[in-house]
Amino acid sequence: MLYIVSTPIGNLADISARALEVLKDSGLILAEDTRNTGKLLARYEIKTKLASLHEHSSQEKIAHYIESLKSDLQIAYVSDAGAPNVSDPGGKLVSMAIANEIKVSPIPGPSALTALISVAPFSCSEFNFRGFFPKKKGRQTMIKEIAALKAPVFFFESPMRIQKTLNLIMEKLPEYSVLIGRELTKMFEEILVIDLSSEKAREQIENLTTKGEFVFAVFKG
Repeated sequence: MLYIVSTPIGNLADISARALEVLKDSGLILAEDTRNTGKLLARYEIKTKLASLHEHSSQEKIAHYIESLKSDLQIAYVSDAGAPNVSDPGGKLVSMAIANEIKVSPIPGPSALTALISVAPFSCSEFNFRGFFPKKKGRQTMIKEIAALKAPVFFFESPMRIQKTLNLIMEKLPEYSVLIGRELTKMFEEILVIDLSSEKAREQIENLTTKGEFVFAVFKG
């Protein structure tokens, strides 16, 4: 059995009893970053063997773990934080497991995307998620896609690029607004709505704290 386990996006208390049980009962935990996952396991005194599986892991390495699953080893996969397979290599492992007729089961839990959706001041019955906003190539194309979509569009963004990205959106889509979530569930959590057409929008963007993890949404209205 391969379990895909969601882990806290910040506050380590945000983990389900079932997730902890699966992590304790598994023979191996595969983690995107063993250092981050190690802190979680230490918090809950989980002694399960821990190994890395990240975006640069080879197909041969993934195949090795598939063979372990075939030998009846229960494996749990976790990403850096939140729900696996959202901007991480979990999909490669799941794809190979399914191809080898290995049962895969999700252990749902925290997600930065759904956390921000839950506090959105607009309807999210329909929305788009595009992962990280393009770094260089594709930024203008993404702006055009946002304008063509009727539903809100959600993105991840790095602290180094968040102000540049928001300024670009304000320049190209001044009739829109943005919902920003920074360091969600952590001590310095910040949730902010900026009306890009307002006189204070540029000042709000310039005063934004550029530290931590960001998820944001672009919406009209």
